[in-house]
Amino acid sequence: MNNLKEANIRKAIWHIRRHLNELLNSQDEKYRKHEMFHLRSSIECLERVMNNEKPYPPMDREEVF
Repeated sequence: MNNLKEANIRKAIWHIRRHLNELLNSQDEKYRKHEMFHLRSSIECLERVMNNEKPYPPMDREEVF
């Protein structure tokens, strides 16, 4: 596995963990829906990285931010 792909996987997993933590610690339903959206987006990003695709299709960017 190349260094960029490995770094992108680590970053995507970090984002997923962060969103899960926010979901577990939040009582506000509106905020939880917001975090669910971001969690889904991070999971989709990780799937693209694992499939050797660009993390953000509409952007010309190779790195997860």
